[in-house]
Amino acid sequence: MHPTDLGWRRTPKLNGLCMEEDWGVRSSSSLSPLVLRSPRPSLALGAAAAVLAVGVETLAIYPLAHVAPVVSLGVVYLVGVVVIATYWGIRLGFATALLSALAYNYFHLPPVGRLTLADDRNWVALASFLVVAAAVGLVADLARTRAADADRRRREADLATEIAHTLLADTDLDGALALTAKRLAAAIGASSAAIELGVVEGDERRSTFALREGSEVIGTLVLPAGIAASERQRIVERIVPALQSVLAASLHRAELQAEVIETASLRRNDEMKTALLRSVSHDLRTPLTAILTAAAALDPHQLDGEQVGEVREVVLDAATRLAGLVEKLLDLSRLQSGAAEQRVGAYSLDEVIGEAVEHVGADPTLVRMSLDDDLPLLEGDSSQLERAFANLIENAVRYSGGKPVSIRARALSGRVRIRIVDQGPGIRPGELERIFMPFYRSPGQSSSHQGAGLGLAIAKGFIEVNGGRISVESLPGQGTSFVIEFPLTLAAAHQDAAA
Repeated sequence: MHPTDLGWRRTPKLNGLCMEEDWGVRSSSSLSPLVLRSPRPSLALGAAAAVLAVGVETLAIYPLAHVAPVVSLGVVYLVGVVVIATYWGIRLGFATALLSALAYNYFHLPPVGRLTLADDRNWVALASFLVVAAAVGLVADLARTRAADADRRRREADLATEIAHTLLADTDLDGALALTAKRLAAAIGASSAAIELGVVEGDERRSTFALREGSEVIGTLVLPAGIAASERQRIVERIVPALQSVLAASLHRAELQAEVIETASLRRNDEMKTALLRSVSHDLRTPLTAILTAAAALDPHQLDGEQVGEVREVVLDAATRLAGLVEKLLDLSRLQSGAAEQRVGAYSLDEVIGEAVEHVGADPTLVRMSLDDDLPLLEGDSSQLERAFANLIENAVRYSGGKPVSIRARALSGRVRIRIVDQGPGIRPGELERIFMPFYRSPGQSSSHQGAGLGLAIAKGFIEVNGGRISVESLPGQGTSFVIEFPLTLAAAHQDAAA
C-alpha cells in the first residue's frame, strides 16, 4: 500500500515522510546521486534545455577540432542526450539525439553548412551516433523508472509502518483510528477520510471500502464520493489490504488488553476477598468466643446477681465490637461499590466532631479540642463525616498510649483544615500511604492495638466523597498527625432559608 500508486496530486508531509506530487509515476522530491528520483520538470523546460545543450556542445566542438578529428567528436553530444533522457524521458532524449545529429552534420561534417555528407563513412558514423544516443537515453529512462519504482515501494512500506505504529501503539483505539484516517486523507489528497468499525454503507456523498478479516467485515474506510474507477481500484489493491491487516491486529490487541485488565481486576478482587476472610474470621471469632464463653459460664440452676452482671458486661462488650465491625464492613462495601447514599446539607464542623468524640466513648480528658469560633458552615453528609472523624479519633486514642489527643480546626486560605494529633509511636515512612488500604495493619504494632484495618480506609473514603482530602504526617517515636481539609463552601441556600 502506498500513495504513489493512487494518481492524486498533492505534497503532504507526515512525520518527515514527504509524499510525492504526482502519485501515478512520481516519487520522492529529494535528489539521488544519479538524479533518478527527482520529479520531472515541465516538457517546455526540457525542450529549452535540449536546445541549449545542443548549442553549447556544438560550440564546444570547435576548439576540440584542433586536437581530435571532427568525425570522432560526436561523442560530445552524448552528454546532453543522457542528461535530457534522464530528466525528461526517452522521447525527449531521442529528439535531442536527432537534433544533435542535425547540428553535428550541419556545423561540423563536410560539407559544412549543408545537411549532406561528402564522405559515405560519415553516414555510418552519424547512424552509429544516433543508435548510441538512443540506447543511452533508453538506459537512462529505464534507470529512472526502476529508481521511481523502488522509491515508491519504500514509501509504501513507510506509510504502512506508520499506520501500524499508530494503530498498535496507542491504547485509545478510537483516537488511533481518527489519527490514522487524518494521515491517510492527507496522503491520498482526499478532503477527508474516516475509519469506522463495522459495516458502513456508502451513498452519494461518500465511497466506502470494506475492511475484512476472513469473511467478516471488521471496519470500513470512508472517503468522499467522486473517486475515479482507476483510482478506486488502486485503493482496493494498495491501501485496503494493509489497512485491514493492521486493523485486525489492533482489534485483537484491544481484546487482549481488556482480558488482561479483567484478569488483574479479578486477581485484586480475590486478594481483597482473601484479606476480608482472614480479617473477618479473626475479628468475628474473638467477640463470638467471648459471648459463647460467658454464656457457658452461666449456671441455669444457681444464678446470682454478680455472675449475671459479669456475663452481661462481657456480652454487651463483645456484641458492641461485633456491631462496630459489621458497620465498618458495610461502610467499606458501600464506598467500594459507589453505593454510599449521601444526604448533603449544611453542617457545623464543631457539632460533627463533638458527636464523633461521643461516639468513640473515650475519656474526655484524653481528647482536647481547639476549634475556631468563627468556622463557617460546610456542605456535606454530616453522618458520613461523623463516622469518618470517629474512626480517626478512635485510631488516635488507641495508639496514643494514654496521652492526650488534640483536635484543632481553623479556616485559612479558602479552606478549613482539621488536625488530629496523637502522641503515639508514629508511623514508618514506608507505611504512610499503605495505612489507608483496607485491612492493612502495621506489622510493628502490638496485637493488643490491632483493629480490623478498616477505620482509616473508611475515613478516607467518606472524607473524599464529601469533597475533602486527607493526608498523614508522622515520624517514628514522635506521634502522628492526620490533616483533613475541606473547601470553604458555605451552605448559602440553608442560610437564606434560616434568614
